[in-house]
Amino acid sequence: MKKSFNIYLVLAAFTTLACTQSCVEAEDLATPNVASPVLVLLNGTSFGAESPVTVGTRFLELDKTNILDYTKGIDSIPVPNLNIAVFISNTNEVANLVTSSDGSADLVISWADLGLASAKTGSSVRLEFAGIYKNVSFRKYHTVRVK
Repeated sequence: MKKSFNIYLVLAAFTTLACTQSCVEAEDLATPNVASPVLVLLNGTSFGAESPVTVGTRFLELDKTNILDYTKGIDSIPVPNLNIAVFISNTNEVANLVTSSDGSADLVISWADLGLASAKTGSSVRLEFAGIYKNVSFRKYHTVRVK
């Protein structure tokens, strides 16, 4: 009886030690994540093989000063004169856009400029809209398809 009690006591001690040592708080994330400084709204995903790709964009800054007041809430402020670079394949820049006073800019580009010389139904291209606002970089991905 005493021998089995000692075994249970040793197992309980090891279990307690294992549980307390396995919960170590991390100092920093392996890759630091920063919230995007702007809200990016993209419109347009499917286009015909003969027609140009037209993606409407809108860039807004979210003013959260009244987030706790349900009568006011979050305010969306357009971001004018924002330089946006559009990439394919992470490194190939295909266009540069500048937002207007209402924070919008339209991307109008051909399938050939996106790397699809002969656009076929079902083909797709992943676009990346990238920029810097208030010294914070951001990137938004968007896929367009041939219908």
